[in-house]
Amino acid sequence: MKELLLALPAGRETGGRSYGLTPAHMAYRIGPGSKLLGIRLPQGLRGGLMQVDCAGYDGVGDPVGCCRQILGECRRRSFRGIVCDFEGPPTGCLPKLAEILDRNCAAQGWALYVPECYAPHASHARVLIPSALTHGTLDRRLCGALERYGKERTALAVEWVREEFPLPARGRGEPMAQGRLEELLHRLEPAVFFDRGLCAHYFTYMKGPQAHFVLFDTPRSIREKLGLANRLGVAAALLPQPEVEEHLEEIFGPGA
Repeated sequence: MKELLLALPAGRETGGRSYGLTPAHMAYRIGPGSKLLGIRLPQGLRGGLMQVDCAGYDGVGDPVGCCRQILGECRRRSFRGIVCDFEGPPTGCLPKLAEILDRNCAAQGWALYVPECYAPHASHARVLIPSALTHGTLDRRLCGALERYGKERTALAVEWVREEFPLPARGRGEPMAQGRLEELLHRLEPAVFFDRGLCAHYFTYMKGPQAHFVLFDTPRSIREKLGLANRLGVAAALLPQPEVEEHLEEIFGPGA
């Protein structure tokens, strides 16, 4: 895989660099009026990528000025790319913002990563394909993306899933805290299975009269997802630092 990114919350340290992971600094947000907001990073921080979200932003404003701010910050910090961590469907000026960033990043030789729904607005960008599934297979999902975008533009967005579903399962489940998962595993001692199609672990249990299904990741399942993406020729992957940091050796070490 050509690039492994680690989504790094502002102010966090990481050992990921020793495993070839490049930090994507989660310190930026698009705020009201299409202004770039940021959490203060160390003055001397340079390199890596800039990760920008738009939580709570209504899409109102002029994207041109915001793009100038984003690109200026990239130059000042020597970032070599941008991750657009935009949730939900394209709204307001965000499609235009993605288009402007795409054009400028291509001209600068920087990487740009966008969610799949923004792919029509960013023809040069790498397209983030979520690893979390509740039906089908990750192999099929990635193969479809590779056919649509090509190897150079396809990236895997790794999610460390802990979700609970009432059966029959529909859509995404209810997020579960790690402590809750550990409590269930300890108390119920359920038979845990590994679904090779989803590249995730699961078990079922009864909650009163209702059957429940629990889907969750471990270092092994994350390693399987990355291995599959690598075998298929996916160009890049983005991993969540808070979840994977304690398991880097299990995921990337020589014995992995």
